[in-house]
Amino acid sequence: MNVKILNYETVTHPPVWCELNLPALGHNFQELQKLSAKHMSHARGIMPVIKADAYGHGMMQVAEALNNAGCKYWTVSNTGEGVSLRAMGFKEQKILLIESTLTLEAKEIVAYNLTPTVCNIEMAQALDYWAAEAGKQVPVHIKVDTGMGRLGVTEEEALDFVETVRRECPHLILEGIYTHLPLADTDRDFTVAQMRRFRDIVFALENQDLTFTYVHASNSMGLGDYKSELFNLARPGIMLYGIYPREDLKEKVHLKPVMSIKARILFVQPIAKGRGISYGHTFKAKEDMIVAVLPIGYSNGYLRALSNKAFVLVEGVRCPVVGRVTMDQIIVDITPVTLSGQVPKIGDEVVIMGSQKDECIGANELAHWADTISYEILCSLGNRLPRIYLPFDYLKI
Repeated sequence: MNVKILNYETVTHPPVWCELNLPALGHNFQELQKLSAKHMSHARGIMPVIKADAYGHGMMQVAEALNNAGCKYWTVSNTGEGVSLRAMGFKEQKILLIESTLTLEAKEIVAYNLTPTVCNIEMAQALDYWAAEAGKQVPVHIKVDTGMGRLGVTEEEALDFVETVRRECPHLILEGIYTHLPLADTDRDFTVAQMRRFRDIVFALENQDLTFTYVHASNSMGLGDYKSELFNLARPGIMLYGIYPREDLKEKVHLKPVMSIKARILFVQPIAKGRGISYGHTFKAKEDMIVAVLPIGYSNGYLRALSNKAFVLVEGVRCPVVGRVTMDQIIVDITPVTLSGQVPKIGDEVVIMGSQKDECIGANELAHWADTISYEILCSLGNRLPRIYLPFDYLKI
């Protein structure tokens, strides 16, 4: 028997999909560029974070869209992501690896002209060795841990560490220095103090005749809510994709969500009063109702924690998810739509995240229902569903 294997991407009309609005991405990039010019006295622009497959949006497509918008700097997590971008043909952009890499990756980093983060001497020495072998000068960025407790040389060791790298690694260019702001959205006093301590380190290094081309710390919240005369580069992530890390930032910058999640109704049926729905019958109908089945579940990244909490949009009306989210299906109560005189039918489009008519369900709202953060929502859904991209010439921005 001959069995034909179909690549899922070849399915013309998938029953559930992730729709990505590249014009909105370009808009957000331009808005964040303007914001950086307002909040940083010596702004060199922004270095968007496109790690983790661009937060589920597709690293290759996002990189191409940013390139078309004039972006010159990118931030990724690791060597593999950087090499992938080079293999895609992006040869000129500066690609910063913000994950501390292993010494066995040093040769590859040098070969592919990537910019690594350095916060231990062994890595600096390995990079210097392979830079010498290749006859190159390799730019590096030093990370200082001022409060994240994750990666970086300590504040107390920073000055000696930088001086050691400068003295012992002549083939490295000390191009940048940076830190990370873990409480920018929750503790302003801590964040301001953190920025001041980092400033003192940078000024102390300048007194030793060492000036960095790039000084950066601001993530999305840092860029949106803190002004600086020290930083000249920012690393926005979530705001690039149209998500606000805090609601009051809507007053400072106008962003457009890039990702929408849509599905088509698989089945419609009446449910009598008293009947249970889905595994465990955690929901029982209090009245006669009409339900629709949608082809998305936790295997697609729609979190089980959304059971009996979330809503979807049917004909622009909020309809609750009833019963437990299953592996590849959810059940929604469409009675509110039928009461308005409309009759949803099999094949009709439903919005799981995004806008429909005058209603909207955003990533932040889904995250609230699931007791998580919007980052997890985007990565979970974007990385597990077929993607459809709206190109730059698409008019519905």
